[in-house]
Amino acid sequence: MWQALIRFFFPKQSFVTASQRSEVKKETLRLSEPQNPSTTLDIHEAFVRLVLSIYTFQDTQLSRIEKAALQQIEDLLSAEVFDEKMVPRLPAVVPQLLCSLRSDDVSGKHLAEQIGHDPVLVGEVIRISNSAFYKSSSRINSIERAVVILGRTGLQRLIANVVMKPIFNVHQGHFGQQGGSYLWSQSERCAFACAYLARSRYDPFDAYLAGMICKIGMIVAIRILDHLYKNRELPKSIHFYQTLVLKTKKLSRHIAERWQFPVTVLDALEEQVSMDDQSNLASLGGVLYRANRISELHILVEEKHLEDDIDRLDQQLGGKLSDSDMRCYAELKRMFNSRKS
Repeated sequence: MWQALIRFFFPKQSFVTASQRSEVKKETLRLSEPQNPSTTLDIHEAFVRLVLSIYTFQDTQLSRIEKAALQQIEDLLSAEVFDEKMVPRLPAVVPQLLCSLRSDDVSGKHLAEQIGHDPVLVGEVIRISNSAFYKSSSRINSIERAVVILGRTGLQRLIANVVMKPIFNVHQGHFGQQGGSYLWSQSERCAFACAYLARSRYDPFDAYLAGMICKIGMIVAIRILDHLYKNRELPKSIHFYQTLVLKTKKLSRHIAERWQFPVTVLDALEEQVSMDDQSNLASLGGVLYRANRISELHILVEEKHLEDDIDRLDQQLGGKLSDSDMRCYAELKRMFNSRKS
């Protein structure tokens, strides 16, 4: 994974069973494409239906589970302290470490001392520094030496992934089993795509963090739905989908603020609430919106819910993909295909 990640930024250098995936693909494939040429494909709705394993949203009144789920999300939006069953606690060292990694004045020794407070980070830093990509002549056992080997950018990406992956790692529950892996895969791709589109415009690490945390609100919604799920009552209201998307965008921003993420990341997440398909690269929020759409598209294609033909997909999207979007999509394909090989 990390070899592919490093090559992506430096060119020089499942929870769901097979049968479950098969059933979702059969149902979703027919609905992911427009029913007629005049209908524009809604990537965001198609992706949420994939995550929730919903055949289609209907124009019906909110059900019991839908009302309860939306109310619990609303309660979290005003909460000063989160229920750790719904929103896992961020390791205490992470905000300090992220702050240190943004400063050019912090020494490698100081970074090593901070990493040393978290055994999981220590293990990953040592493991990656000894990977074949870095071609070290001898085994690296020192955290300080590993910090030097990885460099500031390598550490930033590694820490973001190590911290976030367990939060997305939803093993149990009807919705978690179906959608948890999709959300993590999309978040990885969104982080890469956001950093790619942000190059030479914005801080690449801010862009990476924004992409990584963009769907954290949806993961919390999945946990809530699993807690409420009884008697196979599935959400199906189009009003539920629309409200869910809006509230989970707000929740992602709220969680990021409680986790002390950078202000630039918070602003980009805030912009998602009002962003639409006309967004451009004039702000990090616009970059994030486009990265989110491209990464959702990539997952739908990868899961064979859409045909892998970017020109045809662009037509179905009403010509909304720019040249930079298409280049980013091609880079995502190249990178993640190399991870499979």
